[in-house]
Amino acid sequence: MYLPRRNTLGGRYFFIISLLFIALLLLDYVVSSRFYYNSELDKLHTQAEVITEQFIAVRSYIASQQDWINYNSEGNFEFKHLNPARVGKGVGDILAERTDYSIKQTRLQVRNPENAPDGFERDALLQFADDPTLVHVYSTAELNGEPVYRHIVPLFAEENCLDCHGMPAGDSDVAGFPKEGFQVGDLAGAISVTIPMADSLAAVRQNRFSLLLFSSLLGLAILTAVLLITGRLVVRPLQELKDRAVQAGSGNLDVSFADVPAYGEVATLAQEFSAMLAKFKDLYQNMERKVRTRTRELEVANLRLKEGQKILSQLNQKLSENNRLKSEFMATITHELKTPLTSIVAFSELLLDEIPGPLNEEQRENLMDIKTSSQQLMMLISDILDMAKYDAGHLRLEREQVDLNDIFRVVRRTMSAIAYQNNVTLHVHPVNLPLVYGDPERIRQMIFNLISNAIKFSKDGGEIHVSAAAEDDFAVITVKDNGEGIAPEFLPHIFERFRQGDSSTRRRRSGTGLGLALVKTLAELQGGRVGVSSEVDGGTEFYIYLPFAGKGGQEHEQ
Repeated sequence: MYLPRRNTLGGRYFFIISLLFIALLLLDYVVSSRFYYNSELDKLHTQAEVITEQFIAVRSYIASQQDWINYNSEGNFEFKHLNPARVGKGVGDILAERTDYSIKQTRLQVRNPENAPDGFERDALLQFADDPTLVHVYSTAELNGEPVYRHIVPLFAEENCLDCHGMPAGDSDVAGFPKEGFQVGDLAGAISVTIPMADSLAAVRQNRFSLLLFSSLLGLAILTAVLLITGRLVVRPLQELKDRAVQAGSGNLDVSFADVPAYGEVATLAQEFSAMLAKFKDLYQNMERKVRTRTRELEVANLRLKEGQKILSQLNQKLSENNRLKSEFMATITHELKTPLTSIVAFSELLLDEIPGPLNEEQRENLMDIKTSSQQLMMLISDILDMAKYDAGHLRLEREQVDLNDIFRVVRRTMSAIAYQNNVTLHVHPVNLPLVYGDPERIRQMIFNLISNAIKFSKDGGEIHVSAAAEDDFAVITVKDNGEGIAPEFLPHIFERFRQGDSSTRRRRSGTGLGLALVKTLAELQGGRVGVSSEVDGGTEFYIYLPFAGKGGQEHEQ
């Protein structure tokens, strides 16, 4: 017999199969044991129901024959003390003497102290009183150190019970006991049956032992068969293949796989090994010639690669120079454009202050349009200039401790007019946060860009809210609008350069696509980050995270 070795594929396979099979046998044992136990409980439950129904039938019969029992042939009444309760007590006593079973009539207020309920019976009576639809209560317990099955069913007052237990309450019945005042259908008590469980539990143990013995023998037989079959059909052929493959890998190309005792797929694998080894031998015989040929080809390719690297290096130098010249050109042009725009804004404010003379309403509106458009163009040029400086490596930040309320006041004063010109309401909310650490001018620039973007995509009568809150060690500045929102496919790209939510050649709104890219760049340069959430026709919300002073800001920079 070929046994699988330890820590081999065959050994692990057999170990896993054994674990799975043992787990299945244990599961079957647990389920079957539970089934045997429940089956015995069902038998006890059936016995208890039969005994209870027989006992109730005796009581009902005695109750229906009271006139026949208590009246003689001449029609005179003579109480014989054979009422249902008395007969039930006698039947229960006889049953207890002859068997280990017991049956008992009980209720909460008993006439006979021997019928007083124990704890289980009292709880059941209270349950019957609370739920009239409850037909029985049962449980397992121990009495006098022996396991028992307990079963109790409710008794309800019937018409023939009312002579002794009906109205009026308190009057004496024929036996001299006060009547309880029951009406038909009232809970009158219960019948409690106690059945010993020793034989049932012994049967369960016997069944479990038989099941365990059978499962163990079956498991041993199956695992032995699996071990034998696996060893012969799988483990041994694979071990032979492995040993010979190791020899071939060590350089012995004369190893044969033809006589490996394999079957099925393993035999096919051995044949493939043989074919592969033959190809290896052929390759080995021609390897030196091929290596020399490949070496010459590689030398030629290496010379070509060096020439290509030299050309690429020259192109990279030219590209870097062109990029530097482009950035300097952009910086120069935007700087030159900024100078006359500053004058236009200044002269517009001067005219709006009516220092040269009063203005009519149309002139004031035109000047406001000029001022607003100039400010927007100024911000656009500033974005281009800053991005060119960043590309050229000349963008510098002047970081300090900043109160966001100061920033928000400038934002409100500068951007409210632009929002008003576009029929949009700007709400800048005051904040109560610690100082942040950043460049105040760049923070204002970032908020300006986000507000300008929100205005651009807001509808007539829209609203923009600017606020700030704390999150961990960061102040989170939020710019929220109720505009048309951004489609999900554009969200991953909106912070890229020259990318816009509507990037078609016929888009409705102007812009270079640099504003949001610059916001992202400036936030990261100040140790923060940006974020966005949007829903089509549900508005857009941008976030700027900036570190608090002394919490990842100054210390990080130092």
